[in-house]
Amino acid sequence: MKYSDITLGRIEAVWNKLGGEEGVDRFLRGEFVLENKFLKRIARVAVGGAKWFVPKDHIQSANIGRMDDGFRMFFLDKVEENVNGTIIVVHQLEKDSLDVSILAELGDHAQISLAHFFELLEKQSKGESGQLLTNGYAMIAYIIDKDGNTRAVNAIWSDARRYWVVYANLVESPSRWHEGHQVLSRDS
Repeated sequence: MKYSDITLGRIEAVWNKLGGEEGVDRFLRGEFVLENKFLKRIARVAVGGAKWFVPKDHIQSANIGRMDDGFRMFFLDKVEENVNGTIIVVHQLEKDSLDVSILAELGDHAQISLAHFFELLEKQSKGESGQLLTNGYAMIAYIIDKDGNTRAVNAIWSDARRYWVVYANLVESPSRWHEGHQVLSRDS
């Protein structure tokens, strides 16, 4: 036997959790998928639009004191045009997670614009209290880069230096985001 600690009691417990015989049949047909949600909605924030947005023109107003080469290379000169206002949802990670899992849970609402990301940074450019964390934990957003690829862009407030530090990473990265970090997404 492949699993030595299987008992009828454990099998029955799983059977019952799936909803009995009908639930097991649905699960085996692929009609019933177990979900393991790990994002908790904590806020909704209205953000404006922009006819023309280029990040390098907003570095000072957002108070970005440092950025990595990934952000510099893939986002600094990116141009966004005709960005509509929207509602951004702020989620808190309930457990350590990979980008691929976070993206799967967010679905079609995962990506936000760079203009919206910067607007949120500008609202707390001096480390003020607000919707974003300023305690050294990451705020993560999934944004399309100038080459059309989705990247995980994250900002961390440096309390010692009094500015935002911004990074951009491939979503295929094996690094995990930690419980307590925030994730931004579109509401619709």
